[in-house]
Amino acid sequence: MDEFRASFKVERERSLRIAKELKAEKRLGEMELQFCVTMWRSVDMMRTDGWTEDEIEEALEKYYMGPQHYLTPNNVATPRMIERFGADWGLNARGIYYRHFYSPGWVSSDQELWLPSLGGIDWNHFSESSRRSRAETFLKHVLNNERWRKSEYAWEADAWTDVFGQMRNDPVLAVDKHEYNTVKLKRDPVSCLLVGEPKFIKRIPDATFGLATFKTKDYQNVLAEWDLDHDRLEALLLHRHCGLISDPRWGYADLAFPFAVYEAKGWGGDAREARRQGCSAGAVYLDMLDSLARQPGKIGEKNRVYQSAKSHSNNQVFVFTSFGAHWHILVSYKRPRHEREYAGYEGFSESVYVFQRIWSGRVATIRKAWELLSLVDQIHLWGATDFRNSIIQYLKQWHEFGRRSYANDVDFLVSKLKTDRVTRDGKEYLCIPTACLQLPDWANCLSEEIRGKLLEKVWFHFREAYQRDLSALSVQWPSVFRCLFEDCGPLGTPGYPIPSKEELVAHYREIHGKDDETIADLERFWGEAEAIDNNNNPLQMSV
Repeated sequence: MDEFRASFKVERERSLRIAKELKAEKRLGEMELQFCVTMWRSVDMMRTDGWTEDEIEEALEKYYMGPQHYLTPNNVATPRMIERFGADWGLNARGIYYRHFYSPGWVSSDQELWLPSLGGIDWNHFSESSRRSRAETFLKHVLNNERWRKSEYAWEADAWTDVFGQMRNDPVLAVDKHEYNTVKLKRDPVSCLLVGEPKFIKRIPDATFGLATFKTKDYQNVLAEWDLDHDRLEALLLHRHCGLISDPRWGYADLAFPFAVYEAKGWGGDAREARRQGCSAGAVYLDMLDSLARQPGKIGEKNRVYQSAKSHSNNQVFVFTSFGAHWHILVSYKRPRHEREYAGYEGFSESVYVFQRIWSGRVATIRKAWELLSLVDQIHLWGATDFRNSIIQYLKQWHEFGRRSYANDVDFLVSKLKTDRVTRDGKEYLCIPTACLQLPDWANCLSEEIRGKLLEKVWFHFREAYQRDLSALSVQWPSVFRCLFEDCGPLGTPGYPIPSKEELVAHYREIHGKDDETIADLERFWGEAEAIDNNNNPLQMSV
């Protein structure tokens, strides 16, 4: 960046010299203004005395919006512009785009977004009395925070109680200040494009809203859902052929499939930074939902198709941000990057995450407080019903696939040893194939200590599968075929379980990228494939 500053300074001085020469020769008309950029200042709430509420709100909205154009491959910007907008352009490279004005035209035709609405709700109606009372309490806290110029903690604490209190108390939801993990490429300081090696990232939003998971002791509650069972989700997370991440904190299964995130800033913070943080978390959550909506298989395989034509149409995430009393609600969805968005260009992501503002306002009146609560309550209801139900439906195929994957490992062990234990030196040991003691690819980013703890959990789930599925093993289940090609194998391992020839064809075409001619050749060898002898598989011993 220092080198760029120096070269820009030289170029600017040269341009000024030329402009002065043209002015002296009365030839300024030959100059052409190519573009003009307005850079709105951040709003210092300590210096807004005498401003009207409308003036404060307008200034905040202009700043929140960010740059007036998105990142391009040959982005032309001054050092000062990069200082102001570089973080936003870096998000564009990662696929994150913010639209300050909602438009259905920015929603793909195959995407069906659900939106909360204030239409048809009479805030004076007696049925709204409870929400109006909550709005009064919320407004009281807001005005108190502004009067005494309280810290970000006070704003955030009041939001947890006054705005999100009902969501926190909902037994089917999990709301927490919860870590998320992801892998990101570094942003080039000048071009703002993605460069370098992937880096493991840990972030903790001010609030994450997801689904509650359940354990055995919870099943006396009628709201407990078997498909959201903690141990079953953990089993999917840890099997090498699944790796389904349900909790944004890798290695856990406590807060499942987030549908909303909240970022708060006090007067000393940056409203635009709150948006960037919220959208960054939202993009991670959209990736999780996208993986869930696809056919079960190894996470990271790019060719996995969706479970149905509309599987991805309901995948959306909401973002709440607040800067003091000023709130924004955004809705987002994921899609492939289009050609006009520089699809295929180096330094740009393959996917795009579109975030659109659906409501914003400065909560300085009871009406504005009521509007915010009304929209949040609708999102709460959607998350606890429609969204949760869709997640449960997606999970059914995953749980069936996960059970077959573990049972396939059990079948492999039994076919070799006819038992799950061996005796050495008078001691009896439980066995598990070494190939089964592998973690999914996402675990490569974790420390050896954490990986060791996760492997202990893999052992636990293998033992559970042995006790549960041993009696159900047959020629037809858990698999008719076992793929040993590429990452599914190699020889001497349990392989990837496939229940039918039809699914075998789809597997080789979609996962391994084989064409029809190659698949036709493979069909001639299916009989031999069924007779492959996976010899010499080492066994991991444990007391």
